[in-house]
Parts: sequence; C-alpha cells; structure tokens
Amino acid sequence: MAEEEFDGSGTMILAPGDLKMGMHVSYLDRPWSDSPFPFQGFKIETEAELKKLKETCEYVFVDAKNSDRNYQGYFEERSRPSAAEETRRDQEAVVLLPTEKEFPAARAIHAELRDAMIECYNESTAGRQPDLTRLERSSRAVIDSVRRAPDALLYFVRTQTEGDYIYRHGVACAVMLCVLGHSMGKSVQSLKKLTMGGALLDIGKTRVPGELLNRPRATQLTPGELQQLKRHVERGAEIISQVTSEGGPLVTMIMSHHERHNGSGYPRRLAGGHIPQFGQMAAIVDMFDAMISERCYGRRATPYEAMRYMKAQRDQDFNASLVKEFEKAFGSYPTGSLIQLSTGAVGIVIQQTGSRLQPRVYMLLDPLKNREPEFKVIDLSSKAYRQTVIEKCLKPGSYGIDY
Repeated sequence: MAEEEFDGSGTMILAPGDLKMGMHVSYLDRPWSDSPFPFQGFKIETEAELKKLKETCEYVFVDAKNSDRNYQGYFEERSRPSAAEETRRDQEAVVLLPTEKEFPAARAIHAELRDAMIECYNESTAGRQPDLTRLERSSRAVIDSVRRAPDALLYFVRTQTEGDYIYRHGVACAVMLCVLGHSMGKSVQSLKKLTMGGALLDIGKTRVPGELLNRPRATQLTPGELQQLKRHVERGAEIISQVTSEGGPLVTMIMSHHERHNGSGYPRRLAGGHIPQFGQMAAIVDMFDAMISERCYGRRATPYEAMRYMKAQRDQDFNASLVKEFEKAFGSYPTGSLIQLSTGAVGIVIQQTGSRLQPRVYMLLDPLKNREPEFKVIDLSSKAYRQTVIEKCLKPGSYGIDY
C-alpha cells in the first residue's frame, strides 16, 4: 500500500501530462460545469479527450480501480518510495531521548517552522508564489526531532499559543502529521510530505477575504459566503500546484483534508477508499487541533474530550483504522494535556509510554495545589506510581494555569 495517494483501489492525483488512454478520470481540479466535458467521470478513450484535459486542468483525480488493469503496476510504481530512500531510511540510526532532553532543540525548531510557514503565507497573501525552500528545510528539522523524541515538539505546540490561529493551527497540523506518520512507520520522504502538507493545508485562506475568516461563527455566514470560504481548498491546491511540479502529495492533502469517510465532506464529497490516505490523516489531525485550540468563538475542548469525539466518529467522519492509529500515536491523554491525578496533584502530559492511560507527566502543583518548587517529571507507567491514575483532564486556566 502506497503511503501518499494509492491504496490499490483508490485515487491518485496526476498531472495531465501523465495521463494515458484507458485511465478513468473521476474528478477534475475544478467543477465539471467549468470544463468542456459533458459527463462527471469518464474513461479516457480518445486523443481529443487527452488534449482537452491538458488544456483545461492543472491536475486530475484518477480512479485506479476503474482504469484499465494494465495500469495497476504503473500506479503502484509511482507511489512506491525509491530504493535509495528505503536504503537511507534503514541505515539512519536514531537515538531516542527523554522528552525533556529534546526541549531546547524542539523550542528552536518550533519557532523556525512557525516563521517559515508565516513567510509562505505572507508571500501568498501578497499575490506572489510562495517559496517552499525554507519550509522544506524546517520540515526536515521537525522530522529529526520527532524521530529523537516524538513528544517534545507536541509539548511546544500545545503550550506556545501566541499568534494568529491560522499559523498556530498550521504548525500543529505539521507536527502532528509528522508524529502520526512516524508512529505508522512512514518513510522519511513521506514524513517530509506530511509535515509540509500539514503546514500548507490552509494556505488557500490567504486568497479568502479576511472578513469571512474572522466572523465569530460560521452560522453568521450567508450560504454564498460559506461556499466562498470552502473554496480555500481549491485555491490552496492551485497555489501549490503552480509552485512545484513535485507537489502532488501536498495538493492531495490540501484537496482532501475536508473530505469525510461517509461522503459528507467537501469539495468532492469523496468517501471511503476514494479519499487518499494522507488526506484522511490530515482530516483527523485538522479536526482534532481545531477542537482543542483557542479561537475567537466556541468552547475549547480538552484533548481527552477531543480524543473521545474522534473515536465516536469512527467509520462515520473518519476511517476507523486511522483513528486507532491516531490514538496509538497520541494516547488517551495527548501530550500537552493539563491533568489532575487521583492524589490531587496537577501536571502536564509531556510524553507517551507504552500505556495509553499512563504517560509521563511534568508536575506543576502538589496535592495541596501548591507550586512544585523544582522541575519534576513522574512516569505513571512505573511501579512507583502503580496506585496513581489520571482522575480528569482539566481545561486550560484551571488553578491559574493557562496556555
């Protein structure tokens, strides 16, 4: 099973120049009504159709299952990591560190990723094509940090909450997708695509009027304004497809991160296996971070509440197996959760262990709610804390602890 776009029976995104006779085009990069094609979905059977696709589209969605069978090997080959990449991944040795040992590096990497992302978004806002060089370099640093200590960057994502939501959200999605991909055993090359794609999910919003983005609630938008806001998906895909010829996986993620497993999403109303895997992963991460982030409206969910919601949406909004992978990667009490123990002590989860319910915790308040005088980390999975359990997940601001 390919890691970015192909599952043997699902969808790939191809440039028109890569299309061939017998391939089944399921969706375009634009509404069918804006194209010269009379039917929604067709198998390419003539040179004239190929020519029209090249003249009309930047990219198209190809349904591998309904394409001629002789192309299956072609699809699989395009989706398979190169032999050189596999060899490099196997040869790379990684030394795992306790989360707190990675904090100094993670703090700097978090700041650089944020600045690289802001630079890209500012260029797009100004109507220029964003230069992804700095973002790509920052993404490599994110991958290195995640492979050393997966929870360190997550800690800063949750506790460094200054700045505009669109940037905080992009950084969070980038880091979380990298952590999720790492937990699932993805290659280094795939982790880079996931990280960059996460940062760029909402770059299309730079081409949406700011007044629509800043409305307190979506319910205050007219139907026309809501459709205009949803167009950020196509606009983002268009921006990235014009920047790099190798942006297929990034475009895939941008185009499909609002699709839903049951077909209720947008813009294509794709369902099940027709949604590329990276897009399904992005949808889960995008929703989870939105639920737990501080925004200008709505109640902010705790990470525990958001995780329960994601589990409740298995095989509805989200693929059940990917939700399971998500919980495996982040735990029932994700890193950054403010929690209260059965002893009454309060702390922040800083690292997952082999048990979903027994993470390592940075202690802030003792059982009497007095500040801990020194940096103190406990491991709830160790024998010393066998009788101690997490009593509840607290809202930010509880006991004067806000982040």
